[in-house]
Amino acid sequence: MADRNGYIGRAPGDSSVTVARQTFTPTGVTTDFTFASGYVPGYFDLFINGAKQIEVSDYTATDGSTFSVLNGGAQDGDVLEGVAYKAFNAAAVTNAADLTVSGNLTVNGTATFLGAGTSVAFATTSYNLAGAPDITVNNLVGVAATFSGKVSYEDVENIDSVGIVTARSGVDVLAGGINVVGGGLTVTGVSTFFSDSEFRGDVQFGAAGVAGSITSSGDAVFAGIVTASDGRLIAGVGINSAGTTIGTGITTLNFIGTGNTFAVNGTTMDISIQGGGGGGAELDVTASLFI
Repeated sequence: MADRNGYIGRAPGDSSVTVARQTFTPTGVTTDFTFASGYVPGYFDLFINGAKQIEVSDYTATDGSTFSVLNGGAQDGDVLEGVAYKAFNAAAVTNAADLTVSGNLTVNGTATFLGAGTSVAFATTSYNLAGAPDITVNNLVGVAATFSGKVSYEDVENIDSVGIVTARSGVDVLAGGINVVGGGLTVTGVSTFFSDSEFRGDVQFGAAGVAGSITSSGDAVFAGIVTASDGRLIAGVGINSAGTTIGTGITTLNFIGTGNTFAVNGTTMDISIQGGGGGGAELDVTASLFI
């Protein structure tokens, strides 16, 4: 063959030899013929009426597709047979119309598929991907997926999870809010609300049977009635008289005697204490003690 890399005859990379044959029956004197399957110059034989012809003396074949019969050409009634010997080299396969591999095909380099048929048979079915390649897919549809490493999503419209979703570094909600329609929301740490928060159902602080607490660094405003289960809204108040502390942490005021009167004046409750036959006295307890 023309490019034998220094080898005469078959090269070590040639795995097999194929033979292409074509017969011609000219009408009239004909000198030029076209060998349809092509040939490698130097590896083409010509037979006329069964007799092998000698290249250069009886015919020429130099361009890989045509040959010419010398000495007046072929005559009417002659039968010509062209034979091309082609060594198949697996290291350089070109112009293969159909390539069938009965065993395994291993590609160590890059496989490039040209033309309209750029897909392979397993491209639309499950296939074993191993190693660590980078894969770009437009749409991925599957029954289940397991990821042992980090999975990053960008511009995901909806995430539907039937199990537990764990966010190890927090959750940022840029718009739309969080809507919990079932199961409730359990927070084991500190929750900070920077703007208005609306609770349309019951809110429980602390574990079941264990008291919890609400801490506000500013004013706490309740638009409706606040009811404490034990009848008190504050843990206790301090009572002073003329600047002297009488007691702290007091949760109940008990007025002893008869004839005591109570009158609410705005945010102040006026309490008149008559005592046991003695002179009356007044004690003002502002409504701020009963937040």
